[in-house]
This record gives sequence, C-alpha cells and structure tokens, in this order.
Amino acid sequence: MSSKPQNAPNPFDPASLRMPEALVAGGGAQKQLIVLNVQKPPRQAFVRVNPDLALRNRMALLELKDERETYAVTPSVGAAIPGEVKVVDLRLAVTQQGVPFLWPVPIPSADRADTAWSITQRAAAERAENAWVRMIANMHAQSYDVYEAQSAAAEPVWPDKTLQELLELAFGNGRLIEDLNHDVIQRLLGRA
Repeated sequence: MSSKPQNAPNPFDPASLRMPEALVAGGGAQKQLIVLNVQKPPRQAFVRVNPDLALRNRMALLELKDERETYAVTPSVGAAIPGEVKVVDLRLAVTQQGVPFLWPVPIPSADRADTAWSITQRAAAERAENAWVRMIANMHAQSYDVYEAQSAAAEPVWPDKTLQELLELAFGNGRLIEDLNHDVIQRLLGRA
C-alpha cells in the first residue's frame, strides 16, 4: 500500500515539469565575451565584418607560427624589429554561429610586393561588410576564392564592446609587447 496522500499532485503532471520561457531562453543570463581570437576566418565558416570605422585599427602584429601565438606590438617596438612584424588592418568579424574574432587583414606594404593572397583577403573583408562571405585558399591560383552566401542569413550580432575592450580581450595576459625587454623579443634577438 502506498503512503502517498490521496490528494497529492502527480509529479509527472506536464504543467509541473514545464520550463518557464525565461529559463528556456537562457534564464535571463547574458553570455559574456571572455577571450577574443585574432585569426583569419575559419575555412568552413561564413563571416561578416563590422563596417564601423571605430571598431578597426591599423597596427603591428608579431605572429609566432610555431607557438600559434599573436602579439600586438607598439609602434616603437615594431620599428625596432621591422622584419618580424606585419602591419594589418585589424577588423571585428563574426561567424554565422555568432563567434566574434579579430581578423588581421593584410595591408599593402612599401617594402614588400602585394600578393594575390593579400589582395583577395582584403576583397573578402570588404565584401563581408555587407554580406556573409566564405574565404577558401586556392593553392593553384595562389589566392583565396571568395564565396558569398546565396540565402538571406540573419544579420550578425555584434559584441557590445568598444575597440579598446576588444583589444584588451585579444591581447591581455602578456600578448601586448610594449618594449624590447619582453621575453618574446629577447628570444627573437637571441638573448634568451
């Protein structure tokens, strides 16, 4: 015989198990942007670029390919190691899945010939200001093939951050090189 009171509600009543809409939609919580990658667009992703000039910055980056690390470099440090850095137009971008990142779009350089890789990457970034774009390396052509999404995808959702806040997320924790005594510079100069 059951010890359950006769008028007790059934624990399997659908109404008692139904989640309130506020909890289904994330419980009123807001996703926080903690890190921000600096990278080219993922090969299999369509991306958009934020056209707002206040969210882009022409700056020098130092890329350690073996370690897969990218550092922001101040102009004075960049001038001291010109062969090690590249100047880029850092652009805020987002994938269709809502993942934001900073895209280091190469700019023409006075000391290097402009390549088809750089030209097509800049063209992709420009198109991505108004359309969802996918960029795929074409090794035979030595450039990127740029594809525009054919269906009308939703407009991107951008992080509610200033450029300074985005740079802090991307280059905080030792990823900003402000002087020649930085460990990375010392290694590049053969001193560490």
